[in-house]
Amino acid sequence: MRSHKTLGRRTFMTAAASAAATATGVGALSDTASAARFNEYSSVYTTESLSVRSGPGTGYSRKAVADQYTGGYVVGGPQSANGYTWWKVRYNEDDTSSAVTGWSAGDWLVHSDFSYPATGTVTSTFYDGRSSGNHGGVDIANDTGTNILATRGGTVSTVGWDGDGYGNYIIIDHSGGYQTLYAHLSNVFVSRGESVYWDQHIGDIGSTGNSTGPHVHYEIRHNGTRQYVPPSEESEGNYYFARSGVPKVYY
Repeated sequence: MRSHKTLGRRTFMTAAASAAATATGVGALSDTASAARFNEYSSVYTTESLSVRSGPGTGYSRKAVADQYTGGYVVGGPQSANGYTWWKVRYNEDDTSSAVTGWSAGDWLVHSDFSYPATGTVTSTFYDGRSSGNHGGVDIANDTGTNILATRGGTVSTVGWDGDGYGNYIIIDHSGGYQTLYAHLSNVFVSRGESVYWDQHIGDIGSTGNSTGPHVHYEIRHNGTRQYVPPSEESEGNYYFARSGVPKVYY
């Protein structure tokens, strides 16, 4: 079992009540910096175990509790209630809760620098043992043709073919010495040297190369070293969403 640094409770400045009141209703997203620190589809994760409620406030029923470091993405908000700014988030499945969409207080939600590239079921996590060596990324399985999205803006450095391994694959260079890799693609929609933006459709899930079924093999690398994603071996079998945040504590 790998050990990881822990992330303590972080409290952030909540939105000004007067600005939040300008929202046009539940699910409305403000474009003003003073009103919100998230936008539609912002990739986020929880810094503590966090209640997921049916509406924006403590008076609404609790639908679930998202574990610490559960990834998701914003689909509504902001709304102000009970001294907090509330955001509607689509959360990945975690060890205690199925995938769920609901409202959470924003004090314990933070932006992620990377997001997961496809919607589907986690079938293999980092460092899984196998005959060819330890697994260097995370596998997310879904039907052939499922969209694969760029998980951060950058420049495509490699579009390649590896018949004994990755099959059709893409590598994107990002700032700060980071790279992401996407493998086993059925289709590729970008070219080497192309600038891509976060959330861009860059390819489709497939089963090319050394693959036991349609999935995307996803890696985050820093200065050439593969990073540990997602957070734990227990993530296998969980349902993840494209755009959902990868916790920073793991890369």
